[in-house]
Amino acid sequence: MPDRNAERTEIRRILSQQASIQMLAPRRVGKTWLMHRVAEDLRAQGWTTVFIDLEGMSTEDEFLRELCQKIEECGSAADRVTAHLSQRLRQLIGGGWEGKPVDAIGRIDAKRFSEALVAALHDQGRDAVILVDEIALFVMNLLQKSEQATRDLLYHLRKLRQSYPRVRWIMTGSIGLDAVARRKRLHGALVGLDIFALEPFSETAARAYLDSIRRKDVRWPFALDDRGFVHLARELGWLSPYYLKLIADRIRATGGKALCGLPLAATADIEAALNDLLKPAYREYFATWEEHIDKNFPQEEAALLHAILRACCELPDGDTFETLQARVGRLHPTLSVRALKDLLTLLVNDGFLHEIDGRWRFRSGLLRRYWLKFLHE
Repeated sequence: MPDRNAERTEIRRILSQQASIQMLAPRRVGKTWLMHRVAEDLRAQGWTTVFIDLEGMSTEDEFLRELCQKIEECGSAADRVTAHLSQRLRQLIGGGWEGKPVDAIGRIDAKRFSEALVAALHDQGRDAVILVDEIALFVMNLLQKSEQATRDLLYHLRKLRQSYPRVRWIMTGSIGLDAVARRKRLHGALVGLDIFALEPFSETAARAYLDSIRRKDVRWPFALDDRGFVHLARELGWLSPYYLKLIADRIRATGGKALCGLPLAATADIEAALNDLLKPAYREYFATWEEHIDKNFPQEEAALLHAILRACCELPDGDTFETLQARVGRLHPTLSVRALKDLLTLLVNDGFLHEIDGRWRFRSGLLRRYWLKFLHE
């Protein structure tokens, strides 16, 4: 995996200015890997770092319990934070309460507990960052139970960011939190979060990554010239390490030997690797994209997203907004222009589509081929 040094440096710069971050990170671009590397960088600079993954959680108590337990695991900082937190909890609960802080969850109001927790991080004498993965999925699960409780929680987190500036936050997930907030008009809760958009690799980074793995970390080592790389990059489109590795593992070069002594991967070899990945046996490599829509969006909205993707997959250069409006509108006559724009924004943020010259097309040519082969009706 390339080191993403530029991204790591920019994230550290933002955090050093006492700002928190909403990371917009489409699927399969290495967001979780990057968050762990940033945490390592900051720990080396003396920060306290706490990483939590909220996937599968749906209550405020679950969120607090996970956060508290992760703080208890954060090495030398744990004793300092726990001491500050225990003192605050004794004041809140009263009497001679003793015990692990996590045992206080449920005995006092969740928001008072979370404020005591963040205040303890703020007071422990060094900068801290809470890295929250899959925050949007958590918010969506909470919304299904209570929109008011979700609103209260998001505005409470905003208050904590404002009141305790030594504690920064990085919030990310496979769905943009902004997209979820927009749906329920919760934009105000995200005020103060700096947007950091994590993109797939540039062509330069993708080429460097392939060069780092094609000699010894693939099934059949190969050489790759500029022509072959241009074809691979154009057809793959989505230059993430995950899909680059999948393709590289299936390239069986048949060209003559390059100067390095390895066989050269011809265009036909790259096409064969792409087609190999589209065999039914490998559908699981793409199923997460389909499941992402079906699991994480209401049924009616998921149907609209599928309708847009079916239209966009038919041609490599996608479709225009006007044509999409007409085609999807025939199936869903009540769909407004604003709603269609919002749906397209969701698909852009989640890595399915991008807009080029007024046409909405799949970012990944490989994913487009999959959609056309298995999901188009």
